[in-house]
Amino acid sequence: MKVALIDDEAPMRENMKALLARNVPRAIVVGEASGVAEGLELLSNIEPEVLFLDVEMKNGTGFDLMARYGEPKFQVIFVTGHDRYAIKAFKYSALDYLLKPVDPMELKSAVEKVPQTDRQQHQQQLSNFLDNRDKNAEERSIVLKDADSVYLVSVKDIIRCQSDNNYTIFFLQDGRKIMVSRTLKDYERLFDDQLFFRSHQSHLINIQFFDRYDKREGGSIHMKDGSVIPLSSRKKEDFLRVLGS
Repeated sequence: MKVALIDDEAPMRENMKALLARNVPRAIVVGEASGVAEGLELLSNIEPEVLFLDVEMKNGTGFDLMARYGEPKFQVIFVTGHDRYAIKAFKYSALDYLLKPVDPMELKSAVEKVPQTDRQQHQQQLSNFLDNRDKNAEERSIVLKDADSVYLVSVKDIIRCQSDNNYTIFFLQDGRKIMVSRTLKDYERLFDDQLFFRSHQSHLINIQFFDRYDKREGGSIHMKDGSVIPLSSRKKEDFLRVLGS
């Protein structure tokens, strides 16, 4: 497997090469660069299968590089520090990323997933990621994957999410239901800057689709699609505060 590294810190590149040699010996580093301009020149001369791309560099970002490069034939694995905004963007697009300092097992896992990821699917994820960068929260799209398909869904079209053990079911405005293998807690964190509210341990609702609140029998939430969602007693005060704001 041919690998390229773009990172503006030489010690980080050396560390990544050592980690790959120890944990993924079939990964051969065929080129490296220290910034956006040098990286673009590198990629015009080699054809890696995987690019490990640093997010923050002195003369630009990894995002800038990919926006200028266009659609890659290789797969991109971003490497970043603890940047919560970048990490959230990766999760919206279901892109693989590694946190610095890079954990050997996470590196190995990311590389092992490369042959299992369809190129067209990866390009869709990367394109969605770059598109979301220039959009406000209400305009973002999210990549959802079930057992058979990959979907690109506008966040504003999500009516609600419902927990099913370690899975989450998305209920969309067009009537579709999509089940993905991530927990509801993951999406509660992901949508924390959106108009979503965790009304119950099993339910996360989009306030924009709220219809009315029924006070009887402890209280329930009626959504515009006709669904009735329970409201936990300990969430009642918070919910009324959200409605009031």
